[in-house]
Amino acid sequence: MGLVETEAIVLRTYKLLEADKIAVCLTEKAGVIRGVAKGARRLKSRFGASLEPFTVINLSYFEQEGRELMSFRHADIRLSSFALFSDAEAFRTLEFLSELVIEFAPPHEPNGRLFRMVGACVAAISEDAELLRLIVYYFELWVLKLSGFLPGFRQCTNCRTDLLSNDGLVYLGGQGSLLCVLCAKRSDFSMSPVAYSKLLSMQQLPPGRWAQSSNGLAVEVRQEMANFLNILIERALERSPRGRGGLPRI
Repeated sequence: MGLVETEAIVLRTYKLLEADKIAVCLTEKAGVIRGVAKGARRLKSRFGASLEPFTVINLSYFEQEGRELMSFRHADIRLSSFALFSDAEAFRTLEFLSELVIEFAPPHEPNGRLFRMVGACVAAISEDAELLRLIVYYFELWVLKLSGFLPGFRQCTNCRTDLLSNDGLVYLGGQGSLLCVLCAKRSDFSMSPVAYSKLLSMQQLPPGRWAQSSNGLAVEVRQEMANFLNILIERALERSPRGRGGLPRI
């Protein structure tokens, strides 16, 4: 058993017994972990409000060999999203983003890029809550990309045509690949050049800057991006992700 100190992002919590919590966290050093925070639900707990969802913390815990649950010792808040919890829509959205990480990130596998992406999205949301819906698209695309489920974006998978220079529709084929109009089937999902270019730019800009630059996007373009990402996520999970029901997408 050893003490581990790491930066972490709280994803969700569960009640345990009368005064304890189980917290699921994305950590910088160990990926997704689950741990018990004893006394965390007491009024004068040493954890305070540090174990609220989407709070960025400095976490210390004991790692116990052969046990799934860690023993949380201490947590200091670095960045809190607590101000968003009074908005029911924002709260449901943050819960959904947390579920996506839990769905796609294997437990105990460190992923520095995923940790930094989630942290950057939390920071962007904290700075401007009005960007939340746009950050959802950014978050979904990067979760897919970092888990290996995002198709190549530059070329048609079949004929290698440069999709960026193509002025026509871009298609998502049945095998999860991007296709030009000549290689696509009628049944394939299509999106406009504007939606395609915005999805491409997500991979080149930090979340806050991308969301600010996309704030004036037409509803139709947002819907195209939402549908495209939804198709890929459902194909990867082979079902609809938990928490999506009733979530505003536009």
